[in-house]
Amino acid sequence: MELPPRARPDAPPDPRDRLTAWLVALLVLIPHLRGIGGGFVYDDFRFVAENPGIQTLAEPAGLFTSSERMALPVDRDIWRPLRTALFALEWKCFGGHPAGFHVVSLLLFLLAVRGVVALALRLPGVGLPHAAAAALLFGVHPLTVESVAWISSQGDLLAADFVLAALLVAARRPWLALVLAALALLGKESALPLAAVLYLAARWWKEGARPRVAVAAGVVVLTGAFLLARQHVLTRDFTLGGRGLGQVDAPVTQRLLQCAQSGSLALKLMVWPQPLAIAYDDDYLRPPSGIDLLAAALKLAVVGLALLRTAATRIRTRFALAFALLFFLPTSGLLVAMKVPLAERFLLLPLAGMAVAVSAALPLALAPAPLVRATRLAVAAAALALGAATFVRTGAFRDDASLWRAELAVHPTSLQAKLGLVQEAREVGDLAGVRRLAQEIVDAAAPADARRIFALETLGELASDAHDEAAAQIAFARVRAEVNARRSVESLYPGVLRAWVELADAARKRDGPAAAEAILKEGFGWFGPQPGLLAGLGVCRLEVGDGAGAEKLFREALARGPETGQLRYLLALALEKQGLLVPARIELERAISLDPSDGTSRRKLDELSH
Repeated sequence: MELPPRARPDAPPDPRDRLTAWLVALLVLIPHLRGIGGGFVYDDFRFVAENPGIQTLAEPAGLFTSSERMALPVDRDIWRPLRTALFALEWKCFGGHPAGFHVVSLLLFLLAVRGVVALALRLPGVGLPHAAAAALLFGVHPLTVESVAWISSQGDLLAADFVLAALLVAARRPWLALVLAALALLGKESALPLAAVLYLAARWWKEGARPRVAVAAGVVVLTGAFLLARQHVLTRDFTLGGRGLGQVDAPVTQRLLQCAQSGSLALKLMVWPQPLAIAYDDDYLRPPSGIDLLAAALKLAVVGLALLRTAATRIRTRFALAFALLFFLPTSGLLVAMKVPLAERFLLLPLAGMAVAVSAALPLALAPAPLVRATRLAVAAAALALGAATFVRTGAFRDDASLWRAELAVHPTSLQAKLGLVQEAREVGDLAGVRRLAQEIVDAAAPADARRIFALETLGELASDAHDEAAAQIAFARVRAEVNARRSVESLYPGVLRAWVELADAARKRDGPAAAEAILKEGFGWFGPQPGLLAGLGVCRLEVGDGAGAEKLFREALARGPETGQLRYLLALALEKQGLLVPARIELERAISLDPSDGTSRRKLDELSH
């Protein structure tokens, strides 16, 4: 019996189908809406909330050409200029209010889900029921939460949106597809496999929907240009080691085992997304071994038998499976050895491919009616269960403390979680909690680890504030020694320079200005002319009677900010040293206006006034 036109999988799209597709895309946003009330968490601070590089639209070209504007502290592993530009635009619109950023993330995710529907409909034998099921299972899956609820993951959403858009327009608008491909790459390097995916689309999509192979060739050229630009901006080479395209050095065998471990875990999380973690280091995963290789092979065999079992299912699912595999490779550890073996945000595009492949293999149409009804009920039940887990998971991203408590629940040894909770304990005035967490990090982290250095600086700061000078000096000396052993301050919290300021101050009091200057100049070598170091050097110049030199240093410290009453007081002393009493009194008045409780400035002002 001939099927009615709309029952045929390859029938032309009906306007009502587009409405259905958008309704499905809107429906899957429901468990994610909770994220609008969330704040900035984890990397959101270094990329957005505490990053002055995106808090201005001045010199917009710098958003694309300068790695210094992408994060604070600077991260030489990351060049995602389109994401950085989006952050700058969002900051212009919303300022420091995270709700606006979260709304943008939801809109980007909405487009991604709608793109999954359109992608599925390009596959032979796949109709609207399969495409809607794919969008439903993908959209409510807990593996998407990290990309949607975490503002820092907008690069993943941008890359996904532009990858899907480039694929969907490549058949009719090849030049537009090239532009979209370039935007995908500038969003995040997870778009690197796009050329290979376009080539497979040219072979395996429905007739009439297939892009030209020439588009794939053009994207190969764009990808090469992107890699050249990326490595140039980041000042890295083209090897697969730690100074090249990779983040760490690792032999091929280690990369293969890491890829197997990541692949096995990814397949497991797609089926049973528990437990989910943010930080996948610090022994959360055991070192990969041959067992992981065997487990990954067995899981891939099961997937292959389930989704490629007949010629008909192979035609429907092969592209989606290849899509998932190819977009898994950049972060798998095989081609590029990653510092973090796996993270949920890395699985956004692979999950989309797997959702399409699984849905395309299900009997959702052109099968006996009871089987179709049972399958649709099963898809709905799975979507409800996944959506409930997504709703709960999204709640963990409402603030930094909630996120790290959720992390510790599944990863009790996580140094990153303990580091995050240090700030919460500090904000509520729990100094004992700050001290305990910092000491735990010091005890567990390897020497010269950035988190250990931050924890040591925190212990030094606590001791200094408590006037325990001996303990403070011990902690700050350890910070200095570990930074020198590390031979780099990249990715370090900028506040660690306080160690050089405090050590120099103690050396000045104990051994004189020359000893202090040696320490401060070492700090300049690591951190550049920071206000604390400039002020410390100015005090040394004051002690040797160089009022003019001290004045210059204090003014530079004020220019680099922030303005403080202490700096104004020191500037007044430098002016007094030169006999400039009227300007000195003006500076003391400014110091008092900045800090009305400053008795030292008041006494000095009274002294100069008489």
